[in-house]
Amino acid sequence: MAVTAAPGSGFKLLYVEDDEITRQTVLTLLTRRFPDLAIEAAPNGGEAMDLYGTFVPDLVVTDIRMPVMSGIEMARRMLVQKPSLPIIVTSAHSDMQYLMESIELGIARYVLKPIDSGKLFASIEACLGTLSTERELQAQQAFVRKLSRAVQQSPSCIVITDPAGTVEYVNPKFTELSGREEAEVLGHSLAELLPGGDEIWARVSSGDTWHGEVAGVGKEGRPLYQSSSVSPVHDEAGATTNFVAVLEDITERVLNERKIAQLNQSLSARAEELEIANRDLEGFSYTVSHDLRTPLTNINGYCQVILEIYGETLETGCKDFINTILNETINMNQLIKTLLEFSRVTRAEMMKSPVDLSQMATLIAASQQLAAPGRRLSFTIEPDITAYGDPDLLKVVLENLISNACKYSGKKEQSLVQFRSTKLEVETVYQVCDNGAGFDMAQADKLFSPFQRLHTEREFNGFGVGLATVQRIIQRHGGRVWAEGEVDRGACFYFTLPEPQS
Repeated sequence: MAVTAAPGSGFKLLYVEDDEITRQTVLTLLTRRFPDLAIEAAPNGGEAMDLYGTFVPDLVVTDIRMPVMSGIEMARRMLVQKPSLPIIVTSAHSDMQYLMESIELGIARYVLKPIDSGKLFASIEACLGTLSTERELQAQQAFVRKLSRAVQQSPSCIVITDPAGTVEYVNPKFTELSGREEAEVLGHSLAELLPGGDEIWARVSSGDTWHGEVAGVGKEGRPLYQSSSVSPVHDEAGATTNFVAVLEDITERVLNERKIAQLNQSLSARAEELEIANRDLEGFSYTVSHDLRTPLTNINGYCQVILEIYGETLETGCKDFINTILNETINMNQLIKTLLEFSRVTRAEMMKSPVDLSQMATLIAASQQLAAPGRRLSFTIEPDITAYGDPDLLKVVLENLISNACKYSGKKEQSLVQFRSTKLEVETVYQVCDNGAGFDMAQADKLFSPFQRLHTEREFNGFGVGLATVQRIIQRHGGRVWAEGEVDRGACFYFTLPEPQS
């Protein structure tokens, strides 16, 4: 049978007694006296051995003379498995021979029958006291081993000194980083190990804790930067018993910070160069818009004057030459205007806000239809397409894409132009598609480069700047732009724009 007291101390007692009345009486006394003790009972040594493997008692109280297996034999077998197991024997005066054998086994506690409960309780309390002490000692030893492993395996350097600052211990990380063996530093002062150590020691020896960064030389002469903390350790009375220095390797961080500082310096210089380049570009734009366009305007005007005054007297070939000059000045003026517009959209300050792209596309489509009243233009514009960006710049994007769609579908009997959007995962993709001339996908990388054209001037007029302008504007918004097409089967241009929170 088994009687189990309420758990508490965590100790377990095995009581072995063949006399039923004695066993029940003692069990009752034990559970009342030791309510936090888990107790199991057995009527003989054989059953007690069966219990021993599963119950694993911390303390055994046993009678000596029992059937099946005596308490002496049971105790001998238990002590083989656990030599430190405390065993209390209960015996009558007539069991003196068994008692002597138990003493020879190393059992030093016994209680004579009839059992005196006071003596039995005192013996159990003494054993429990010893077990508690041993358990506390084991816990302390385990804790010390844990601390030792933590210090030994710490990724930081740890140095421990005596009260005078003489090094008594360094962990493996210290020798690994410093390249100095343990024997080289034990017995030396802490001040010798740390750069600026005299100043640090003066601070901590007065009872203060020191924190800071130290720079030195590590293994193989490499630079070593460490974040350091040196503090005193006090005993219960407040006296200093040791000093502990903890040093964390921050070499990589420091070197990275220096690299970043150098990069920032280079970036600042580069930014200054870009600022100068921007000023030069603005000066160039002014020159183009004023100084270069003025002579073109004069050439254009003189050509018109010649044709008006002398047109009837000029030979046909001469008149053709003058008309060619006139048309070329018009084309060049338009090219200059296009370049200035390209420069403006790539440098203009952006003012972002919600934009109704469907409404914007509808107005652009209407403008295209007015500009070509004789063409069969069919527009399909998805309603309620919105985005977040600069309205003026996004208008330039749609104007270029829709006008291109109209231009490159101009040789079709009916031009079909679509503007729609598709939701892909976390972003919206905007699309402008047509049924026009299309392009060879092998040359798609040229589409967005300035002045790169996939069609000749005779096929479709233009300067090859429109798509480059679209790309610059979309990239300035933080989006992407790409195209898909097939020769003579149309093209589709895609672009994305980040959401406001991005």
